[in-house]
Amino acid sequence: MQQSNKMRDINFLLKGFGFIDVTDLKASTFGFVTTTTLKYSGVFALVKTLFGVDWLFFIAYVALISLEWYTGVKASFKQGKVHESRKLGRMFLKIMIYMSLLFILNSFKNGVKTPVFEGFEINPFAWLYWVVLFVIIWQLLISVLENLNVLGFKWAKKAIEVINISASKKLGIKNGENNDSEQSVIT
Repeated sequence: MQQSNKMRDINFLLKGFGFIDVTDLKASTFGFVTTTTLKYSGVFALVKTLFGVDWLFFIAYVALISLEWYTGVKASFKQGKVHESRKLGRMFLKIMIYMSLLFILNSFKNGVKTPVFEGFEINPFAWLYWVVLFVIIWQLLISVLENLNVLGFKWAKKAIEVINISASKKLGIKNGENNDSEQSVIT
């Protein structure tokens, strides 16, 4: 009864402005924009605020993780391994860990005031955010390609080789290079 009295009072006030009721106000104010549209907009804005990426990128990112899981399950079946329901839980845990990392780094990137030098802000958290995002996507992409290779897609192996050769050249790593010298320095 209390709720209907409040709605009656709100509708009474709205009539003073020329509206019939709350539904008339929503239709007049938002027009074609529905409640569903507002909910999606809120979710998309939340994704941008929390994780620092647009919603379309976020959907593609989750799709890549899902594809990695799906191709991994298919590759396991092809290799004769038994499917375990834990695999789906592992995918969700990976999503949670990756998104937590991105959330934390995005929070630091946006929340920490860093010095400005010659008009350029020196923000290590922005750099770290993009590096982590890149490494996560890189790892997922390589994993999908490895799974596709197991499934018999010949081009996947070639793609992995091209990616690894390109990365090795960019990072200055020689094929077959041994890191024994670094090990001796550490120990």
